[in-house]
Amino acid sequence: MPSIHIIATGGTIAAQKNADSMAEFGKVSSDSLLEGLAIPHDCELVIHDISAIDSSLMTFEILLKITHCIHSIFMDKNVLGIIVAHGTDTMEESAYFLSLCYPKNEKRPVIVTGSQRTGSEVGSDAKSNLQHALWAAASEACRGLGTAVLFNQALYMPKYVHKNHTHFLHAFTAQYYGMLGTVDEGNVYIAQEPRIQENFLPSLPFPKTDIYKASLNCTGDVLDFYAKNHYQAVIIEAFGRGNVTEELASNIKKLIDSGCYVIITSDCANGSVKALYDFCGGLGKLIEYGAIPAFDYSAKKARIKMAVLLAAGIAEKEQILSAFKK
Repeated sequence: MPSIHIIATGGTIAAQKNADSMAEFGKVSSDSLLEGLAIPHDCELVIHDISAIDSSLMTFEILLKITHCIHSIFMDKNVLGIIVAHGTDTMEESAYFLSLCYPKNEKRPVIVTGSQRTGSEVGSDAKSNLQHALWAAASEACRGLGTAVLFNQALYMPKYVHKNHTHFLHAFTAQYYGMLGTVDEGNVYIAQEPRIQENFLPSLPFPKTDIYKASLNCTGDVLDFYAKNHYQAVIIEAFGRGNVTEELASNIKKLIDSGCYVIITSDCANGSVKALYDFCGGLGKLIEYGAIPAFDYSAKKARIKMAVLLAAGIAEKEQILSAFKK
């Protein structure tokens, strides 16, 4: 019998408002969420309750548990696809993690979804997003997408998806690269597919990583903290094409000299970093110091990638640089 598996992690989609109008997590069961939905192909629905948390509390350890669960589920050839129900705060990061750890040679989809409103609120998108995720997970059209985020009927590639609104129902976008496709009343339309699927399998413990955001006249003195506390990678969200202040550049060099990887991303929503300017804070100078350009990766996605690479045993600088070119 064909089946769709739902991995429940908590989030607003599984929350309920209390008497003080505050959302409490884990108050809505997966069975309750699925009640009344159209089940494609009369599939068996199998629930895996991994956690019941706000996604701001998501960890690499829980994501690795979800990864192992996905690999195990796909051992069953009757499975059509998998849905991961997740909170929206860190959905884009978790989805990207799962896309990096997607099983090799697999074609069936992993659909990550959630909601902006609890099921008890007027106009809730909880059941709607879950319904469209069911249609996507069961669709032949989604084979080959790997991991995708589904929100408000749109499918997005995890590398580029971004939460761009705090409370609108259409909360996610993929900026310049657009949508992979849409889901409309059971019909799935795919406009483009990911060119590359990556297949890393990290293990515990995960490295200590963080993000530092450049700003006007910033010094980067705090980078000394990362060196003293043996962080393995720090992502710098630089200006424009990858430029920083003179003081920050100096502190980046010190951090690299301490043995920490430094990855350079841009604070722009679109476009790639590139060494174009010959000055003390330019990307070219940072690369001379040993920094690694992350091309068109956002800071959040670059941090997830570094964590997965290092936890998978990939530590050579040239290997890391090559991985960021994908």
